[in-house]
Amino acid sequence: MSKVGEANDILHLNHKIRQKELSLNIARRRRVWSNISLAMGPIFGLLLYVMYWIPLVSDEVRNAVYIPAIPTAFFFALASFYLKRTPGGIPQGGEGFSGYVNPLKKWVDSLVKGDDRRPTEGDLELRLAQLRGERKLAVANKDVPPKVRRVAYKEDAYADVDQLRSESRWYRRFNNALQGVVIVGSLAATGVAGLAGQIEVFRWGVLGITFIVGVASGFMGYYKYKERSFYLQQTADAIESEWEAVEIGVGRYKHIDGEDKRLEEFVAEVHRLKSEQKKRQQNLEQPPESRSAGE
Repeated sequence: MSKVGEANDILHLNHKIRQKELSLNIARRRRVWSNISLAMGPIFGLLLYVMYWIPLVSDEVRNAVYIPAIPTAFFFALASFYLKRTPGGIPQGGEGFSGYVNPLKKWVDSLVKGDDRRPTEGDLELRLAQLRGERKLAVANKDVPPKVRRVAYKEDAYADVDQLRSESRWYRRFNNALQGVVIVGSLAATGVAGLAGQIEVFRWGVLGITFIVGVASGFMGYYKYKERSFYLQQTADAIESEWEAVEIGVGRYKHIDGEDKRLEEFVAEVHRLKSEQKKRQQNLEQPPESRSAGE
């Protein structure tokens, strides 16, 4: 087989690996959201049940809470059932574009009958490990020029930018949600505390709001969502800047002669950026006392 054919085989394996990684990430997110929905349904139901038996809550307040809360609890229950019924990543196969398919009918069928075409997390992890092993054997057994490997690494680097930014957005949104809970909860607790002296039941409201604010603050302080988002975005911007610089030949690549040398410099710099990001991620995953001791 020619070197071009061998290089195409490796690029094809890289493409398959990217597809499986995307499907595995989707499967994991679906599992997380199914667990969240499974927990939120009973929580809403319990709160509504407790509110019904509190004698000091007026019918007007109870109705104002029940009207949006009951559909929300029903939505979480339905979402949990659907996600638990159809776990896994990207569906395999499908009808394609051969004809019109009623999306509502398709959703109901998957809800009732399940969707066997979605690969499970275990299957995706095994397939991903197999593909990575095949790529290692292909690289070891085939005479692939270093330039081809660097070009493939360069193209994969731009896909890494999208992945890093996607993770950064997730952490940023989660941090903003917790920050909103802290701000709104703090203001609400202050307002309810002013009424607690006149209406005794509001004391329980102050206790519940304070507990929620404390939990949100604890999660923000322990898991460092804001810092994680910042470092991921910083690494993505740095890799994108290097990618654009090597494409148009500016910056550090302006005075480097030859495409091979520019690719070599680019691969070394991107590898350094990824290594630094992994070290920062490992540092953030350590308990606060370990981070303080390391500093």
